Amino acid sequence: MATDDPIRASDADREAVVATLREAYTAGRLTLDEFDERVTTAYAGKTWGDLRKLTIDLPSQPILGSDVPGRQLPPTTVLPSHPARPGPRPDEVQGLQPPPPPRHRPRPLVILVPVAVWVLLVAHGIVGPGAVFLLIAVFALTSILSGIRRR
Repeated sequence: MATDDPIRASDADREAVVATLREAYTAGRLTLDEFDERVTTAYAGKTWGDLRKLTIDLPSQPILGSDVPGRQLPPTTVLPSHPARPGPRPDEVQGLQPPPPPRHRPRPLVILVPVAVWVLLVAHGIVGPGAVFLLIAVFALTSILSGIRRR
């Protein structure tokens, strides 16, 4: 039993315990019912001893009294909750090349559709042969704008 168990807990102490409980719940160490029960008890806790009982069975312990001026806090060792994934070895990195840039696919419809429309309109006498430039400009602009929206 710690000798400082009867010290009155502050709001910061309660929040530290709740944060530890939240981490334990997120890691799957506590069920939802246990988490709710312990959080309720933490907010009702009056002393450091009351708060310590809530996390005694968890691997990570909150630091109580961090808001007390002049208090010498023990050094903390932070353990990763998940092992770090090893990066590639230097010999593997040398063989890697960046992926090639995406190739721009030619769009035959951009050319074929206006030409087909122009041929039909000229064949039926609706427009003159010079209207092809206007149609190509409209379809090219539509193609450019649709390409901008896809990026």
